[in-house]
Amino acid sequence: MTQPFNSPHREPSTRWQAIALKGRNDWWRYFFGVFIFLMFMLIVGSLAAVFFAGIVLGFQGMPPEAVMEGIESFFTTASVAGFVGNNIPFLFGIWALVIVLPSLHGRGFLSLLGANERLQWQPFLEALGLWLAIVSGTTAIFYLLEPSEFALTFRWQSWLPLLLVTVPLTFLQVACEELFFRGYLLQGLGVVIRSKAVLASVAAVPFAAVHFANPEMQRGLGWMALYYFAFGLVTCWMTLGRDRLEPALGFHLANNYFGILVVSSTDSVLPVPAIFTVEAGEGGAIFSVLLFVAEAVLFYTLLQKKLPWQRQKRGAN
Repeated sequence: MTQPFNSPHREPSTRWQAIALKGRNDWWRYFFGVFIFLMFMLIVGSLAAVFFAGIVLGFQGMPPEAVMEGIESFFTTASVAGFVGNNIPFLFGIWALVIVLPSLHGRGFLSLLGANERLQWQPFLEALGLWLAIVSGTTAIFYLLEPSEFALTFRWQSWLPLLLVTVPLTFLQVACEELFFRGYLLQGLGVVIRSKAVLASVAAVPFAAVHFANPEMQRGLGWMALYYFAFGLVTCWMTLGRDRLEPALGFHLANNYFGILVVSSTDSVLPVPAIFTVEAGEGGAIFSVLLFVAEAVLFYTLLQKKLPWQRQKRGAN
């Protein structure tokens, strides 16, 4: 019989890591779990997205013989339909996790959120609101200093439909990434890696790696890789510190909502008709890393303190 790859003689350093001990943790289970996730998302999900693109192009009157040639531009052109198509694989990724957790590990899918297997809205909304406030504030400052860097691309005819699809679809996209990277992988790696710092650093690597194919890597591969590593490190550390997934989920969702709806870039992996669009430059990679680190430090500092409505609630009790 294959033995689990956790040591029964050493307790996990956080309650988040201990969640995985409720289920079955043989190494091959995680191997097949990751394999099933990738198959569902990259193969099944991609085929579904291509099928969707073909249907849309057909309804737009494109001749059948030209559909295959038009599919590539469908996913790289700023449009609401293209945005929907780009997000379809994430739905299949979540579906894979719904299957994997009970069938391979003998525990509930919602254990990826926390030990009580319930979604807690307050930490999710706190992180979402706080990060939105920080990135909005810093962006407003830069807009006042260099307004020429921001091209106004707002068109209500395209932005309102974008808003309607962004709210649910980006939630699915972010949920898929967080459930897999900060949920499934972080809990699984936590069975064998006891140090929080080492665990967060190791778990941040695959998150950064999957973004290497993004167009913005052309700004500077090393610096943009560092940016995504820092993003993964912050969300991992946040999850381990709170023993909950909701703060990382809210943080990540706020970041993507802002980048899709408010200020996008010309090299965005998801071309969208945002309110403003900024020109991507080679020198922007270093700035992106330094700005994110400064904003993340401010965010985490404020999140660790009691927020005004929390203090009021405590006083009322």
